[in-house]
Amino acid sequence: MSGVLRRGSLNFDCVGGPRDKGRGSLEANLYGGYRETRPGPKTPEISVIALDFRRYSEDLKKPPSAELGEQPPSRDLSQDVDSDVISNFLGHYTRWSFLWTLLLCLFQLPTTFHLFMFVFQIAPKDFWCARPENLLQMSVSEWRNISQSSNGCLLLDVDYSQVTYENNQLINWPENATDLGYRQCWHFEFSDEDGSAKTLVQEFELVCGRDILSLVETCFLVGAAAGAVLSGWISDRFGRRHTLMAFVTIQSVFGGILAFSTSVAMFMSLRVIIGFASMTVTVVSFVLVVELVSGKWRTVIGILNILPVAISYVLSAGLAYLIRDWRHLQLAISWPWLIMLSIWFWLPESPRWLLAQGRLDELCGLIERAARMNGTSASLPSNYRKTLEAAVPRSVQSPPEATTTTSVESKAVEADAPDPSESGPVNPLMVVFSAKYWRTTCLTLVIWLTLIIIYFGLTLHLSNLGGNIYINSAVAGTVEAVSICISILVVLKVGIRRSLIGYMLLPGLCCLATNLVSTQTGVIALATIAKCLIGANNAIIPTYTAMQYPTIVRNFGVGMGNLASGIALILVPFLWQLEHIDPLLPLNVMGVCGLIGAVAISLMKDVE
Repeated sequence: MSGVLRRGSLNFDCVGGPRDKGRGSLEANLYGGYRETRPGPKTPEISVIALDFRRYSEDLKKPPSAELGEQPPSRDLSQDVDSDVISNFLGHYTRWSFLWTLLLCLFQLPTTFHLFMFVFQIAPKDFWCARPENLLQMSVSEWRNISQSSNGCLLLDVDYSQVTYENNQLINWPENATDLGYRQCWHFEFSDEDGSAKTLVQEFELVCGRDILSLVETCFLVGAAAGAVLSGWISDRFGRRHTLMAFVTIQSVFGGILAFSTSVAMFMSLRVIIGFASMTVTVVSFVLVVELVSGKWRTVIGILNILPVAISYVLSAGLAYLIRDWRHLQLAISWPWLIMLSIWFWLPESPRWLLAQGRLDELCGLIERAARMNGTSASLPSNYRKTLEAAVPRSVQSPPEATTTTSVESKAVEADAPDPSESGPVNPLMVVFSAKYWRTTCLTLVIWLTLIIIYFGLTLHLSNLGGNIYINSAVAGTVEAVSICISILVVLKVGIRRSLIGYMLLPGLCCLATNLVSTQTGVIALATIAKCLIGANNAIIPTYTAMQYPTIVRNFGVGMGNLASGIALILVPFLWQLEHIDPLLPLNVMGVCGLIGAVAISLMKDVE
């Protein structure tokens, strides 16, 4: 059954047919305005939103009551192929949606801080085996020259309690010390070039045999992988608004507690929780942003929502340069963001989620508040609620009230009633792996996996390419921000799928081309170009993924992509271990990932 909203009125065409499928139809309301450019063969639709316009067709055809007077003329979106039932009343992009999409973009900053600041918290420092208490007056250079190996991990096997240092000379130093062999150091000293500021490595002496930084980094990423999947279910169950703000609270509170860690085990445990919360904030804030707008603005705002990620790389470098102590730095990126909780009461819920849940009272209140801010209250139809009621999914509709209908109408309603077995809550996992979406989901997993391996393989390990880590991070973040802005024009010009193919293929070729250059400068230049291009891809892919799924499982669909990204994040620290075999091997792996990802994108359905 297709309901087509006519220009200049609110009556619906209840005659099924192929015409005007993009406007006000079941598919448009289900997808929120997204549609395939080349529809594929017929496949069973998900029995989630069944529109029954017969209930209200006569009421909707009635003109507004005379006492209300004529409504002022307003822009009609009903014939816009990118419109759905929500955008007919909220508009595609208005003053109200601008305010909230701008504020929601800020939630990307603390999430990126928690992920990326770890690079600076473990910044390398020169270290050596610690001097015993009776030799502290001895200079560091002299101590290192006579007592330990060149890597600072092994100490000469001497009884240092019998050795003293007086008048710049060692007393009781054995003559055959070099023949005694070495033993493992248990305590270390670090360079004091940053004064009293300590890194995480220095605090817990994570060097030599205790170098478990890859495992420590993986803890955050394991939490992120879990949050990628479960965040979709949580926000679909409890709503975008409360899920987002609850996990912002968890992220900030536990991020602050992390600064008071007394052991590596405590640090690792808290990082798992923060990783879960951070990924949940990332997924839910993005989905809420794209569900507040419609039309081409979903693509534009979806991409711009990732722009703060690139900006946060620049801010991270500046903040870490000014605050060298890891505990103070952790507090600086955690507790100040509790101020974001002040908007919890005013933050709007996703109007499309409210419609899918049948919560019309909240939805109507949201539409009226948006209309007041936009100055369009006068043009809001007096009977718009009935339009929304007609679009509520059957599974959440209240039982129809007893009415005096003709026998013909009663039979028609009975014919349209859904099967009882199909009613009730929808299992999002069954939807994304249903016959209609399983191919899309599998390709999404491959695309996100290969994308994140390249993106974070270059982002989190800039220091592996040499140079100053603070300058490298600031330059890379600036270049990526410019690339993201340019990608909007590219997407609007050549289309989103073609843009993604190009932004995946070219970074892969750049990584493979490092085998053809003989200088370190050339390798860094090609890696920087790859970072710039894949950064644009990273900004576009969430929007493209959201376009592939209906509203009721869109959050879960994006979460599936983030599951693959979580797995990729876990693999990235170990990917760079391959440089011990060949310095260019990690870049070669990223190059192959780029080619595989480009092929996977080319097999996806195109959308507008």
